[in-house]
Amino acid sequence: MPSTNGIEVKGVITPLPADREGGEQLLELTSSQKKTVRHQFDSYCRKILREEGRDYMRELTRLSEREISISELSEEQLERLSVLDEYPSEQHHFDVQGFHVAISDDRLAKALSSLPAEQREIVLLSYFLDMNDREIAEKLNMVRRTVHKRRTSSLEEMRKRMEVKTNGKKSD
Repeated sequence: MPSTNGIEVKGVITPLPADREGGEQLLELTSSQKKTVRHQFDSYCRKILREEGRDYMRELTRLSEREISISELSEEQLERLSVLDEYPSEQHHFDVQGFHVAISDDRLAKALSSLPAEQREIVLLSYFLDMNDREIAEKLNMVRRTVHKRRTSSLEEMRKRMEVKTNGKKSD
């Protein structure tokens, strides 16, 4: 069938206006039909907006059931969510038997520094590297009882240095 530049209705070919492309149909509506189409479109848009509003409210309800405000979190929960930057310059560093131990607390670092080297190593190996007395004794070539006695006496000495006096001043 030859290509025509018009619309065929009941065997009669009506030419298309110059501003129209092929495939479009010319529909001339009466003013009452235009008003009806306008009302139908308005109704359709209102329905879509109403359903979108319901979806939004459902989503807000779902979120409110699963989420809580940051202001409602306990101090402990906030601490779990927070991150503190730690810088090597703010820490005290100790080397013990080839291991590197960094301590952030100034009072603890000062108390550890005041101990003799051997006692400091025992405390660091025990509490920071999780070694038991037997492992420490093997590492330092000592008797296990000696390690135990030095560890407990070191802790007692550190406790005395770190405890707060009754007048509120720290002892040194």
